[in-house]
Amino acid sequence: MKKIILSINFCVLAIGISLSQVGVNTDNPKAIFHIDAKKDNGNISVPVNTSDDVIFKPGTNNAPDPTAKLYGHLGVGKVNPDTGLDVNGNIRLEDGTQVSNNILVSTDSLGNAQWIAPARPLIHNGEIGNGIRLDESAIDLTVQPLMLTQGRWLILSKFVVKATQHVNDDLKPRNNVWIYLKNVSEHPLITDKVYNTILGIPLEQAGAKVGTPQLAALVNIPKGKTFEYRVFGSTSNKEFEYITTNDDFQGSYFYAVRLDAELLDD
Repeated sequence: MKKIILSINFCVLAIGISLSQVGVNTDNPKAIFHIDAKKDNGNISVPVNTSDDVIFKPGTNNAPDPTAKLYGHLGVGKVNPDTGLDVNGNIRLEDGTQVSNNILVSTDSLGNAQWIAPARPLIHNGEIGNGIRLDESAIDLTVQPLMLTQGRWLILSKFVVKATQHVNDDLKPRNNVWIYLKNVSEHPLITDKVYNTILGIPLEQAGAKVGTPQLAALVNIPKGKTFEYRVFGSTSNKEFEYITTNDDFQGSYFYAVRLDAELLDD
């Protein structure tokens, strides 16, 4: 009989311990383990100053994930944490890679992370030629093409044209100067009139009769591919003998910015 009573007492004691709440510096712990670091709540039943409190409580039985109830929630500065780690305030993670302006990034599928420098924009520069005469055909204006590898790229280009012949003002140019962007890796022949972008712009009707054709195009390069891009130009106002110039209106530009740096390198 004594053995049975003793066993029952141990069971009751074990249950009491398992359901008890431990408070450090507080008379009213709000979870299995509650630390009031500054001891600024004393015997208050509902803590008021919780910014310094650390709480550990079990998971909930009604969580969407059935296994969630098997894991505890840790709250820092919060007496009712809702997730595995619930922090109300600033955090500091020091692993030797922390530097001002670095960002915390997951490094693998297991959830490991470290501080890394944010990716800088990847920019490739091409070049538009100077003094190239335009006519009715598509003239290649490119001195240095863009060689683009896997990824999504934003291509931007502008060139400046000016008239070298000032004919009868009755023949003021009414047509456009056209700018073309072409992937010459996939469409290498002049007869391949397949362009990524075609834009036409009006010219000045007096003075130097200057024009500044420009374009923007978004291209996607498949994995393992390298494509060459060139800029072409044309005009039907060939009597004005338009040429490209890099000396007026800040000249020309031709470059590409990769929009998904660090995302498609694997």
